[in-house]
Amino acid sequence: MRRQTLIPASVRLFAPMLAATALGACNAFTPTEVRNPNLTDQQFLSTPAAGASWLRGTSRQFLLTLNGVVQNAELGSDNYFNNYTTNNQQFDAPNILYVDPDVTSIQNTIARLRYMASFGLDSVFPRDPLVTPNDKAEIYYLRGIASVFAGEMFVGLPAVPNGPVLDAQAHLNAAVADFTQARTLSTDVPSKNSYTLALARAYHRLGNRAKAVEEAQALLTANPTFVRNASFDAVNGPSNNMTGVLTSSVNNFQPLPRLDFLDPKFLNRGATIQSPIAFQKSEEAHLIIAEANIADNSLTAAKDRLKLLLALVLTRTTEPWDSRLQLRGRAAGKVLYPNTADTKVAFAPGQPLQEGFVLTRSMPTVRVATVSGTSVTAARIDAITTADDALYVLYLMRQEIFIAEGRRLADLGIKLPVAQTEVVANKNTKDGEPYTLAQIPSFIPRAFEMDAFTYDAAAKTVVIKHDMNRTLVLNKTSPLVLPFH
Repeated sequence: MRRQTLIPASVRLFAPMLAATALGACNAFTPTEVRNPNLTDQQFLSTPAAGASWLRGTSRQFLLTLNGVVQNAELGSDNYFNNYTTNNQQFDAPNILYVDPDVTSIQNTIARLRYMASFGLDSVFPRDPLVTPNDKAEIYYLRGIASVFAGEMFVGLPAVPNGPVLDAQAHLNAAVADFTQARTLSTDVPSKNSYTLALARAYHRLGNRAKAVEEAQALLTANPTFVRNASFDAVNGPSNNMTGVLTSSVNNFQPLPRLDFLDPKFLNRGATIQSPIAFQKSEEAHLIIAEANIADNSLTAAKDRLKLLLALVLTRTTEPWDSRLQLRGRAAGKVLYPNTADTKVAFAPGQPLQEGFVLTRSMPTVRVATVSGTSVTAARIDAITTADDALYVLYLMRQEIFIAEGRRLADLGIKLPVAQTEVVANKNTKDGEPYTLAQIPSFIPRAFEMDAFTYDAAAKTVVIKHDMNRTLVLNKTSPLVLPFH
């Protein structure tokens, strides 16, 4: 079997680069227009501005990688249920096997992003005198993002072609090294802020409370409303894959009913405009600091920080959306979902029914948050009296703020295995090793229960089967979740 995951150095990877070059030169570019099978490594390395072209190609690969990470991570979590697509039918369970083609695909895109960044640093940039320190900083950052994805999404992965499998911690430490180097090189203030927030994210996942807080605070000092978008291109590609599955009339991916008010986060803006993903935003810095406050038993500080976070979220953009297309499973979906605002939702059996979580989908327009949104109010934060309740509110806000961005799977402690294609082709891997099995904590409900609820259409009530944020708090001492506890 031919291995698809890692790319040997002898393989020419210039198709993505050529696509990026054409993107910069011609708005009418389509991939089928590339016709140059005779371009060799050495010829490309001798072309003018090869470094800038390679960086554009690597940035494009980042978007392709992000698409795969986000779509599959959202399915594997309690955020969305695959109600009507041919996309992965097993991640919802969650049933995640190393033979799953989506496991292979995600691993491939991460490996390609890392390889392209490394090839740029090692082979392309040294040959191009026009490469700037900011170019180098950005490609270090992109390689660091590949390492973050590896550390957050996988039990382990090789870090180099045909290399041994390294654990998640090793990949996150590699990310820290690359983000640090990127910030050292960069003279661009927004980029430096991006690298600082990336460091906070990596340190948080590593459980390094002091460094995570240091970087989070540095970001907020530099820019308290920071956003870095991952911007897609409807004409030249790639597109934001989540837009279609969230906005089609059949509602391919359905949000958990208590998250309905946040959907669709990525609006369908027409044939030539794509909704971005707010890939980095200063909300994350507040979340990190608040979680550290709770771990330090500083409940008052945590509540104050959550209020600062809430104030920021309330400043973020909301946009109108014609919700009449949102049929919520009423067009051959497997499960019928609520679709009127008078529906009340209980987060778990025995919990009170609450209003305000479901939108009326027969209205011409509703308003949805496109950067961050939350159901948490200042009164709810004021009502916090225990550390566990503070953690619960924090992880509820974290889930709501990051919905549709591929972040929830890691918070649930779920990780993918090394793909079977890697094991077959890489002599440094071995079948039957622990890394060939997914990490699914014992407290994660199986058999599609994370997405399960009962819906009484006549009474207009929904009772969700599992409140996973409550589950996370109950298992806060597990090494698989809540990094600061």
